[in-house]
Order: sequence, then structure tokens, then C-alpha cells
Amino acid sequence: MSKYAPDSYRGIITISLPIIAGMAGRTIMMFCDRLFLAQHSQLELQAALPAGILSFTLLCIVFGTVSYSTTFVAQFFGSGNKEGCSKSLAQGLYLTLFSIPILAAMTIPGSMLLKLSGHSPDVLALEHIYFRILMLSASGPVFTAAASAFWNGRGKTIPAMVAVLIGSGINIILDYVMIFGKFGFPEMGIEGAAIATAISSFIPGTILTIAAYTGKTAKRYRTRENFKFSWPLTKRILKFGFPAGLQIFLDVASFTIFIFIAGRMDVLDFTANNIAFSVNNLAFNPLLGFSFATTVIVGRCIGMGNTDMAIRATRRTLLLSLCYFVPLAVTFILFPGFYTSLFFSPDSACSIEDLSSTAGKLLTIVAAWGIFDAASLMFSGALRGAGDTKFVVKISGLIAWLFWIPGILYLYAVVKTGIVNLWLFTSIYVAVLGVLFYLRFRSGKWKHIDLVGDSLKSN
Repeated sequence: MSKYAPDSYRGIITISLPIIAGMAGRTIMMFCDRLFLAQHSQLELQAALPAGILSFTLLCIVFGTVSYSTTFVAQFFGSGNKEGCSKSLAQGLYLTLFSIPILAAMTIPGSMLLKLSGHSPDVLALEHIYFRILMLSASGPVFTAAASAFWNGRGKTIPAMVAVLIGSGINIILDYVMIFGKFGFPEMGIEGAAIATAISSFIPGTILTIAAYTGKTAKRYRTRENFKFSWPLTKRILKFGFPAGLQIFLDVASFTIFIFIAGRMDVLDFTANNIAFSVNNLAFNPLLGFSFATTVIVGRCIGMGNTDMAIRATRRTLLLSLCYFVPLAVTFILFPGFYTSLFFSPDSACSIEDLSSTAGKLLTIVAAWGIFDAASLMFSGALRGAGDTKFVVKISGLIAWLFWIPGILYLYAVVKTGIVNLWLFTSIYVAVLGVLFYLRFRSGKWKHIDLVGDSLKSN
């Protein structure tokens, strides 16, 4: 995987940085997408966030399940089983093919959910355009997840990073020319943004799949010979991966409800909420990259039979993630006007002063909850690397749907509070998750889970 021990700071950084860079590429892509839309039309900016989150909500069970093949690759690689690595890649690609009609069919219930949002007709019409295009191309992110698993699971994170950055770069270029109508393209606005995302979503997966099935990698791991469907291995990926995908679904679905509730608030709160979430991606996506790295490293350590190394790696990854987040959080507190101005459109119905005041309060809350978010992501990532996915999904689901969402609905519908108090309550939810995942990790129950199965270790 690397010449450094997986639990060393150098080893962690070697694995983490390319993953984080890939996440940063996605973050910049999303940031530019929102920025271009804000410059083109404030209505399109308002429509892109809820429609984009809904599309990911509906694909994330499949996405999370297929992505979990990364953990299988990591544990196979840690135990020295190259055949297991290539077979895990093949099952991820087969699962991607099986998902295409399922994801396309989700366009129908998703469109029905949009109609229930209560958003204005102008915003709703734009949401439908953006959502349908993203759902019809939803197999693109799943394809990238399947192909990336083979590389990230073995710690070869640079190829995956390069592929993602290429896809993100092409997306940004296509965004610009399609949204504004440059270089002979018609001006398509939010439709152009969706088409650009759809096209670019297949690029990283294509690059990584070709690389896996050609050259020295194909010979060393016998990827072409092992490109066959294996029900025993697929069944285990589904057994552990489905809870991981369900956890992502429950998390994202709960945040989708939060976004739709915010969409029913006044223009100032709604716009400030969209700005804060867009800026929050600067913090969250790289933290998510650290979490993915934790899953890979813990998986490798367990494959090597060394749980003490997995514990050290998790703690050190958390420390490194905080070294990234804390300085960024300081800028949220000190310079909220800078972030607000980036997303302010001249046709906005609220003033820049009012928007900066409300968005600034939300960014301060982000700065506070990010520490607990980092803990939640690192410890849950470690638990996933060990195969403790059922616990993760149970806790995530229970806390989100029995505590956070009921609390949000009560504050909004009964107390009729504003967006700031909703975000304050959300920070409590994030803190509770962080504490519970830490306690589970500390208990050590994850050390006794057999992920790949004895019958598959030698195959």
C-alpha cells in the first residue's frame, strides 16, 4: 500500500491526501456549479440544492452498497489475497450494471416528492429539470464508486484522485459553457449544469476501469480472468454493504427533509441556509475524505490481523482532520461576509447586509459542530472498515429519525422558530452522533467481526 506503516502519520497522509484531493475536486466542482448558477439566476441556485440532494438521496443506497466493496478490497489486500481484490472489483461493476434500471425508475417517485415540497412554481419547474437529468445518469457516480474501490482499497489512491480531478475539471468547463452559452453552446442555465454533471460523472469510472483491466495491473491481479459474477462474494458485499448504503440514505434523507423545510421559510432564511450548506461543503467533503481513508486503513489493518494498529490509525486520522478543519472554521467566524458575497446575486430578494448577518450566524454554528462531525465521521469510518455497519446504520437511523427530525419539525411547525435555531438544534444532533460512535469504537466489539468470511479468504 505504501512504504510507511498504515498507522503512522506519513502512512495516513499518503493514503488520505489523494482521497481528500479527489473530494476537494468534487467540492470545487459543486462550488463552481453553485457559483455559476448564482450568477445566472438566483432561482436556479435555489432549485439546484434541494433537487441535487434529492437525487443523491435516491441513489445513495446503491451508491453506498457498491462503495463498500472498497472495504473488501482493503481486507483482501491486507491479507495478501490479490484474487479477492480483483473479484471484489468485478462484483462492484456487476452491481453497477444491475442498478441502472432501478435508478432510472426512481425518477418517478422523486418527481412526486418534489411536488410535495411546497416550493414556488418557478423554483419547482427548475427543480424538475435538474432532478430528472441527474437521476437518468445516476449510474455514473455508482460506476465511479465501483471502479475507485479497487484502487482506494489497495491504497493506490493517486490514480483515483487523478481520475476524479479530470472528471471534475471537465464538469467545471462544461458548466461554464452550457450554463452561460459559450463557444457555440446554447445558454441552458440549470439544464446545462445538470447535463454537464451527467456527462462528467462517467469519466472517472471509465478511466479507472480501463486502467484496472489493462497493463501490469491486469496481469498482477488477473482482473480479466476474474471478471465473472460470484454470488457468494456478492452476497457478502450486499450483507455488509447494504447497511452502509442504508446509513447514507437515512442520513441524506433526513438532511433532505431539513432542506425542504428550509425551503418553506422566508426568502432570507432559505437563501442563507443554501449559502451556509454550500460553504459547509468546503469543510464536510474533505472530512468525508478522511473518513473514507480511515475505512481503508482500518480495513487493511484488520486484514493484517492487527487491531491495535487500527486503533492508532483512527485516532491519528481524527487529529489530522481537526488540523484541517479548525483553521477553516476560524475563517467562517471571522469572514462570513466574504463567503456570503460569493453567492449573492443582484436579483436576490434580500439585501446583502441582512443575508450576511443570518448566514454569518449559520457559519459560526458550522464552525462549532464541525469538531463533533469530524469525530462522527472518523469513528464511523473505522467501524465500517471493520464491518460494523449494522451498528452504524441503527444508531444513525434512530438518532436522525427519532430525535433530530421530530425536533426540527416541532421547532418549525409548533414553535415557528427561524433557521438559526434549527441549525443550533442540528449541532446537538451531530454532537450526539459523534459521542455514540466514539463509545462504540472504544468498546472494541468491532474487533470480532469476520467481514470476508473464512470460505472466501483463500479463493
